[in-house]
Amino acid sequence: PRIAAGEPYVLHVLVLSFVYAVPAVGLNLMLGYTGLVSLGHMAFAGIGAYAAAVMMVDARFGFWSSLALATLAAGAAGVAIGLVCLRFRSHFFMIVTLAFGLVLHSVMNNWDEVTRGAAGFGGIPRPAPIELAGERFSFGPLANFYYLALSAAVLVFALQRLVVCSDIGRILAAIRQDERLARARGVNALAYKTAVFALGSAIAGFGGVLQVSFLRVAAPASFSLAESINSVLIVIVGGAGSLAGPALGALLFVALPEYLRVASEWRFVIFGVMLVAITLFAPRGLAGVAADLWRRIGGKPPHERS
Repeated sequence: PRIAAGEPYVLHVLVLSFVYAVPAVGLNLMLGYTGLVSLGHMAFAGIGAYAAAVMMVDARFGFWSSLALATLAAGAAGVAIGLVCLRFRSHFFMIVTLAFGLVLHSVMNNWDEVTRGAAGFGGIPRPAPIELAGERFSFGPLANFYYLALSAAVLVFALQRLVVCSDIGRILAAIRQDERLARARGVNALAYKTAVFALGSAIAGFGGVLQVSFLRVAAPASFSLAESINSVLIVIVGGAGSLAGPALGALLFVALPEYLRVASEWRFVIFGVMLVAITLFAPRGLAGVAADLWRRIGGKPPHERS
């Protein structure tokens, strides 16, 4: 894109937005479409990130095989942890996911032999160059990694739409609205919630690999409780239960604080006030605002919920 040549900083912000949007899609499937509020979501991104880092740096695996295996590892962790967490409901579920997130973050921060501890796991390579139409395509340049991040985000959003618009999506919506009624109609709620928890965790792991490959380092702070809460806020502010919500929320959370750097020490105050205003006056998030504007100009409302 033209922006790559003249505005690499803007391109950097866009890549970070994609990196944050990918795990948010996984959380949106859990929170927005199934009603599962996980406070340890970014710990699964950390599992994917560190698994890929170990495979690429220590075991000398390639990026693509590491990406696939790390995503599967995060999904498997989601199954194992989900089977425990999902036996609890409402605020108890939130507390248990919070506890697991803190445990996993502690492991990343203290298992020096594997994760390199608080100093971070450095030296993570970018994907190896590939051949496209007879030309060598390297992911080292920022513009080229932009295309990789964009493709990954499009793939994940397409997967989200596929799930939401299927019979599975309708079952998840039924569980969110009234789990007891869904079970009375023969729905195995625990199986479906475990499946969506595992899928959301795998997507988070996928995003974690993308993040550390872009930043070239895996640090425990990137997968802390604060980052998990940020992920929840991205989904809620963007519009929980809407297909575009994670993208809009990630763009706001990444791009706006950077733009507000012109306000120096006031930028976080301004950012906080804007978040409160969105929460109070736009309860369906930015996606809801966009849908309302679309209706007012005579367009058909975009798909928001199954």
